[in-house]
Formats: sequence, structure tokens, C-alpha cells
Amino acid sequence: MCQRGAGMALLLLCAAAAGTIPARAASDGPSFDCRAARSKIEKAICADPALSALDRRIAAAYQKLLAALDAPGRTALRMDQRTFLEARDIQARRSDYDLKADLTGRAAFLESIEPVPRAGFAGTWTNVYGDVSGSTAGSGFKVEISTVQPYPSYPTCTLSASGAVSGNTLLVGGSEEERKDNDGWTVKLTREGATLSAELQRPREAEFGSPPFCGFRSTIDGSFFATRQPSGNPAR
Repeated sequence: MCQRGAGMALLLLCAAAAGTIPARAASDGPSFDCRAARSKIEKAICADPALSALDRRIAAAYQKLLAALDAPGRTALRMDQRTFLEARDIQARRSDYDLKADLTGRAAFLESIEPVPRAGFAGTWTNVYGDVSGSTAGSGFKVEISTVQPYPSYPTCTLSASGAVSGNTLLVGGSEEERKDNDGWTVKLTREGATLSAELQRPREAEFGSPPFCGFRSTIDGSFFATRQPSGNPAR
């Protein structure tokens, strides 16, 4: 990923992972040196003070989180940021793409992450694809999952189901009725340090295909971060 020809933002992400961020060309510029800007996105950020400020805000929040998260959280954050940058550059090809809104949403998302989250599964967990929300419902637990792939056709996954907790895992949609409605598909949520890992559970009889609550080539799999408030989908 970190190779010659990569975009400046992606190269800086790799530098951040190694702990070596180059100095900015100007104090009011973005987090990267505009003299080395190559892509359309990088040049647009350099040309607009408001976009430059948003880029600095994202970089500051990202570095602060890297210093505060545990090892699984840092690994997940680097992957999430890489996905955001790749999705941003792809979406920039759209005529209706709003770079300022995208950067604003990303900054707000990073700033909302709790590096030392509460115990259990309650609350909102977010990543570049969407949200997982857990709450008590009577004597049980309810989970709402909403994700969207940021490209190419924006397929979604939407699931509202009960959750059964067992140690550090929570099985979503495991009741007999829910399994019947969802063709046997469930979702396993696992607490892994500061993150919540989500994994689709394929029924034995379903060798191919997707669950009925997910669009084609969409998935829920991935690591989510505890956030202070619902942030929608920061990738859009």
C-alpha cells in the first residue's frame, strides 16, 4: 500500500503508522506538504483554507487516537482511515461529491471515538461503513445495525434483532423466529479491547449468497469504535 505513486494522503497515513509525519509547508495549510500534492483531492485541499483546516483537524484527531487506543484499536483505526481515504478518492469522481461535507463528517467521527470505551455492548459503535447500536429491551437486549459500502453501488446492510450475550460475545438474530426470517444468518459481535468486532455467521446450508438483510457485495464484518453519539455514516 505504501509505495511509490501512492497519493500524498495515503503516504502520510503510512508515515503516521511509523510515527514520522513530515512538517507542513505552512502553518495554515493542510497536514501534508502542498509542494508534493499530486491528486485532484490533495490540490483542492491545498487551495482552500477551510478544507486545509479540516484536514489538520482530521490529522490531529487521528494522531491523538493512535496514542490513546490499545493495540487492537490502533490496528483497526489504521485500516478504517485507509478505507476512508480510498473511498474518498473514488467518490471524488462523482459530479455531486461534496469534499467539505466528507471531511467534516470524518473529523466529527474521529473526535467522537472513546479510546477507553465502557464495558459491555450497550451504546453506539461506529466505523467508516456505519453503526451498531445496542440497548436493553425489557429483560433482553436489542441491536440495530446499519452499514453501507462507500462504493461502487452503495449496497447496504440493515438489521434490527435481539441479542444474546455470552461472555465477551453477543449473538444477534439468534432466536428461532429471527433465524427463519433471515434464512439462518446471524451476526456475532465480539469485544476486542477498545473495539467491537462484527462477523456475519453463514448458515451451513447457505454455501453462497448474502443474508436477506444485506445487499449484493455488502457486509457487516469489521471493527467498530465506541462513539459518544450516533454519527451516521462518516464515509458518505
